[in-house]
Amino acid sequence: MNRLLLGAWALTALAACNDPTRLAEQSGGPAASAVQAQYTVQDLGAFGGDESGALGINNDGDVVGYAHIATGEDRAILWRAGRAPRSLGTLGGVNSRARGINDRDQVAGFSELNRDSPKHHAFIWSEAAGMRDLGTLGGGNSQAWGINNLGEVVGGSDLRGDKAHAFLWRPGRGMQDLGTLGGRNSEARRVNDAGEVVGTSETATGNGHAFLWTAAHGMEDLGTLGGTESRAIAISQTGAVVGSSQTAAGQEEAFLWTRAGGMVSLGNLPNHSDLVEPNGVNSHGEVVGTSLTVERGGYHPWIWTEERGMRRLPTLGGGQGYPRDLNESGQLVGFGVNALQELHGALWTPSAGSTAVRAQTSVAP
Repeated sequence: MNRLLLGAWALTALAACNDPTRLAEQSGGPAASAVQAQYTVQDLGAFGGDESGALGINNDGDVVGYAHIATGEDRAILWRAGRAPRSLGTLGGVNSRARGINDRDQVAGFSELNRDSPKHHAFIWSEAAGMRDLGTLGGGNSQAWGINNLGEVVGGSDLRGDKAHAFLWRPGRGMQDLGTLGGRNSEARRVNDAGEVVGTSETATGNGHAFLWTAAHGMEDLGTLGGTESRAIAISQTGAVVGSSQTAAGQEEAFLWTRAGGMVSLGNLPNHSDLVEPNGVNSHGEVVGTSLTVERGGYHPWIWTEERGMRRLPTLGGGQGYPRDLNESGQLVGFGVNALQELHGALWTPSAGSTAVRAQTSVAP
C-alpha cells in the first residue's frame, strides 16, 4: 500500500519527484494542448520561514495549508483576504498541517500530539472551538484530507496491527471505518455535501483502485483505464470524480469519472511522460492538476475543461507549479516555485473568460 498512501509528513508537492506513491508512467492524450490558460498567480509568502504550501480553498477564497516556520517546524496556516496569515497551532506537538476548509471556515488536517513522539492525529478546527483531536480507528495515527460543509471529515487511520483504513468522521457520531475493496488498506481523500467519499483502496489482489463510498451502497470500485492501478483524489458537489489510472499499456493518465459516462481519460500535457495527477474538480467540470517530466524541467500546472482540453497554467516565475484544490469560482491553490527557487503557497485566479466573471465575486487573499 506504500505506493498508494502518502506518509504523514511526506511533502506532497514539487519536491516529491521520487514519491513512491506515484504510479509509473503516463502519456499524452488527444485533448492535451500547449496553450496557456489566462490566469494570474499570486505568491502567498512563507510565514517567515523558507517554505509554504496552500492545500485547500473555500468559496470565499479563504486558503489553508502549512508553512515551514523559522524554528524549523511545520504549522497549519490560514490565509484570509485582507488579514495576516495565522497559525492554527497544534494538538500539542511541534508539527501540523491543514488540508481542507469548508464554507463555514472549519478546517481539517493533522497534527503531532506531543514533542516526544511522532504520532499524529486528524483534527478539525474552528474559530470558536480551536483545534479538536478526532482520534483514530484504534491505531496510533490518523490524518484528515478533506471536509465538507456539514463538518464531515475524511482521511485515513491506523487500525490495531498493521492496517490502515479510510474513515468518515461526522459531528456527534465520531469516526466510521469505511472498510476496503477486499485488501488490507484504504484511504479517503475528499467528501462532498451529499456525503459521497472518494479515495483509494487495495483490492483482494493487492492492487490499488479508486473508490466511491456512499452510505447507501458502501465502497464501490471505480475500476481503471485498462491497467492494474488507479486512485481517486477529488469529487465535485455534483458527484464527478477525478484521479489517475494506469492504462493497459502501463501508462498513467488522468481520468474523470461520472455515473453516466464511467471513467474517461483526460490524457496529459504534450511531451509529458513521467506523472500526471489531477487534484481538484468543481461543479462546472473544471479539473486542475500537475504533470511531471524530468526532461522538461519538473512539475507543470494545468487546468482541463471539456471545451478546451488541458491547458498549462502560469507559475510564480520558477517554471513549476502544483495545484491542489479549486473552488466554484475557478480559483485554485497549491504550491509554486518562485524566481528565487523557493517553494511557496500559490493562488491562481482566472483573468479572462467566463471563469473570470465567476471569480469576480470571490476575494483573493
